[in-house]
Amino acid sequence: MPISTSPEYYGYALSHIHDSGFVEVAGSAADVLIAALGEDNVRHGPVTDLGCGSGTLAGKLADQGFCVEGIDQSAAMLSLARQRAPGGRFRQESIFDAKIVPSIAVTAIGECFNYLFDQQNGAPALSRVLKRTYAALPVDGLLLFDVATPERASTSGKHFHKGDGWVVLVETTADKSRATLTRVITSFVEQNSVYQRHEETHRLRLIDPDDLGEELKALGFEVSVSTAYGAAKLPAGCMSFMARKTCG
Repeated sequence: MPISTSPEYYGYALSHIHDSGFVEVAGSAADVLIAALGEDNVRHGPVTDLGCGSGTLAGKLADQGFCVEGIDQSAAMLSLARQRAPGGRFRQESIFDAKIVPSIAVTAIGECFNYLFDQQNGAPALSRVLKRTYAALPVDGLLLFDVATPERASTSGKHFHKGDGWVVLVETTADKSRATLTRVITSFVEQNSVYQRHEETHRLRLIDPDDLGEELKALGFEVSVSTAYGAAKLPAGCMSFMARKTCG
């Protein structure tokens, strides 16, 4: 059964804030992917971006001549993505339910596989996405993504961020027994000289990186891991995976 989308996640305010101050990781991931494809002499072709957000990765890939299809649950994020990559194709769907078309690369940047926006998200749902991704890739095709691991629980506490016309307060708590993380996010965005308050609560399922690595290898991927995309370090407790399909 399809998983319904929800307007309460990454609404206008939080999408604006994320696009304004938190796109460095996606931009650096795009650079890493473009470089890896270049080393394989791949200069064009379709790329699927799961959890595409405001289109930072899609825009960079489109500028290099790749055809990008972005999938996200947030209508506000997709509106920004269409502006950044007007030649791309974008769908408002759950990444755990969406069809993955044949692609030379698939990406999921920014803890996309962790978010519990979808009630059915869990180990079986992620396994199905990984299998569909494997089937959609050619030999030597690439899967690039990052996840929040149980080490992310160490980031519990209150955090404050400020940018041009916005402020965001994030209170993070962890349930180590259930391997989950909850973020209560209070955003203030300036609109017509008045700051409007918006609130969202995000829950994440923390993923064991060793188990995930073994699952990828069992599918037929060659896997390398890192705590950064190029020079851009991931947040504490996050890990990136570059997985290459090794056989048909």
